[in-house]
Amino acid sequence: MTAKQRNNAKSIVQRDSIRLVAVFLVGLLVGVSLGYFLSIPSQQKVAPQKTVTVPIGALVELTGDLESYGKRDQRALELAVEDINAFAEQVGSPFRFRLVVEDTGTNPEQARAKIQALAAQGVQAVTGLEASSEVSQVKQFADANKIVVVSVGSTAISLSIAGDYIFRVVPNDAYQGRALARLVFDSGFRGAAVIYRNDAWGKGLFDAFSARFRELGGRVEGVAYDPNAQDVSGEVARLADIASKLGPATAVVLISFEDDGIRVVQAAAQNPTLSKLKWFGTDGVALSTKLSDQVGEQLVALGGLPCTIFQPASNPQQLQFIEKFKSRFKEYPHSYAMNAYDAAWLIALSVMATGQYSGEAIARALPTIAQHYYGVTGNTALDQTGDRAAGDYAIWAVIKTPAGYNWTQIAVYSSQTDTITRV
Repeated sequence: MTAKQRNNAKSIVQRDSIRLVAVFLVGLLVGVSLGYFLSIPSQQKVAPQKTVTVPIGALVELTGDLESYGKRDQRALELAVEDINAFAEQVGSPFRFRLVVEDTGTNPEQARAKIQALAAQGVQAVTGLEASSEVSQVKQFADANKIVVVSVGSTAISLSIAGDYIFRVVPNDAYQGRALARLVFDSGFRGAAVIYRNDAWGKGLFDAFSARFRELGGRVEGVAYDPNAQDVSGEVARLADIASKLGPATAVVLISFEDDGIRVVQAAAQNPTLSKLKWFGTDGVALSTKLSDQVGEQLVALGGLPCTIFQPASNPQQLQFIEKFKSRFKEYPHSYAMNAYDAAWLIALSVMATGQYSGEAIARALPTIAQHYYGVTGNTALDQTGDRAAGDYAIWAVIKTPAGYNWTQIAVYSSQTDTITRV
């Protein structure tokens, strides 16, 4: 969309924006579900008017280390845009939305190039971006060009910065570090040998986990690896030495993405020390179909790799979304795909509420919209840095079933009580 087109869009919506904002905000403030609006009978719909279609950028990992996550994010975004446009029609909004998809390749440099390509097409708001390394690379360009970025899965603590154009609908890893530490400690382990990606996310989560695990009375040592390295045998050998030094009641913690995690697991399964220990993981691999398909047998031998991942509270809208997603795409939507669905809504509602398609207007409105919005992930209130304010975590593990190796939820962690409850 060119600058001229954006100006035309603004003039088209000007006369109706005040009425729409009033209707929309009253609905939010009294807690009316968006599902209500989507069920308005056709005879009650607002009369047709001239519309303008604006883009929502999707930077998703269709290839690379987070491929199975990015593909589900794209599908969730497709559902979101369908529902948003139905809602916009029913409430009489002049806005319609279209998804513009770019593949980041789970590559920070590619993500930066793709956001520049989206900006050249007039995109003012982008969602997706599972990886913190990707968000780190697009941040400078997004801030300088006033392009809103709503990440669905970036959790690095280093990106919790107030006043920028980066928003994240997932809690930062201060929360996941506590959840993971409690999981390992309450599972009976007092030593933790950690192997982690040598990037902002991996180091940040390692630090958060280590600090909390030591507070609980445990001992931690770790080894970092290059996530792009094809051979991790040296790092795995050092990990085995660390585990031996920590002694009995030691577990292994894997902080990885999909492809690099597979390489670590394959090497560790051949190690006489590491192959006998219980392994734990994180949101970087939880519900990964790549892992369950390619190394499911090894994961079961290593204890199923119980993993922490942000878990939105169950609600009727979420259950409807899950059933719709499974019916359409024949797979389960992980919680970050649910985040993607809500992220698209936050962007669209910010546009509709302000009557403007500009990064500045969206950035100003989005925190207020998020505070009052209740979607498939529940309330999306953000903290002062633009991150989701809090959240609980599900624990998923790989088990062997008659159909193969599959993920199943085994527990839930409560951030409020710092407790693990088995399910």
